[in-house]
Amino acid sequence: MLVATVESYKKFLSVKYPSHYELFCNRLDSKPESARAEAVTFSLLRSLFEDVAIAEDVMTGGADFLCETESGKIIVEVTCAEGEAVAAQSGWPNGVPEDGSGGSFGLITHMLRTKASEKAPQLSGYKMPRVLAITCEHIAADILLGPLGAEMFFTSDIKITVPIATGEPVDEKTHLTTDLKDSVFFRFRNGIVEPCRQSISAILLVSIFADKSLIVGILHPHPQHVLPISLLPSVPFLQITKWSPENYVIEAEWVIHSPKPAAFYHQEVTFKDKELRNI
Repeated sequence: MLVATVESYKKFLSVKYPSHYELFCNRLDSKPESARAEAVTFSLLRSLFEDVAIAEDVMTGGADFLCETESGKIIVEVTCAEGEAVAAQSGWPNGVPEDGSGGSFGLITHMLRTKASEKAPQLSGYKMPRVLAITCEHIAADILLGPLGAEMFFTSDIKITVPIATGEPVDEKTHLTTDLKDSVFFRFRNGIVEPCRQSISAILLVSIFADKSLIVGILHPHPQHVLPISLLPSVPFLQITKWSPENYVIEAEWVIHSPKPAAFYHQEVTFKDKELRNI
């Protein structure tokens, strides 16, 4: 179904957005994962919103999609973490070893934070909630971009801190810490935890597979424009429990208990009645 989604999106662009069609075809040849990310995200947004339009200007750029419904509208920018780069950073090969062996791996928090930093300026200036969708086709995308990956992306990778030579029981002082180095929405400045990348209202982590996409979300604790999660009701979002953090403690929670990524099966992009009337 992934191929069908891409081909149908390609056809849609050729009819409704000819100039974007040419760019998409070029991207499909030069950066196929990036092109598929665009097509898949457009398709799944069409299942959630009444109207999804191409927002990017071929000359000046801008975010990718404008999504509207009776309840509101959002702007969406799409970027992808390519499989080879993900394999290199995580240490998890993008395929099943012939001998069936396993091994250790790491999360890709730094790569995700870099993607967000690159796209934050592109999402500024819109007078509505702005959403960044980061996709990945790696074989382990649902783990690297799943609930655990989202939690580490929120706070940066955590460490277990064990004070020594304090004279107190170790188990009473052992705790989790983070330096916020790769946190997408927090940073330390002058000894204070403050928000950053406030042009991004929320992030969607999208794991793309042959038949479906799996999605979890992260809400910015103090964005320029708040995203009403009712616009994306099936997506589990990670959020801070209280802003601002007290005593350097960041407590996060999922809006649903025991979060499970939302599954969106790939669908072909078809023309709606009003679009057919305007062709």
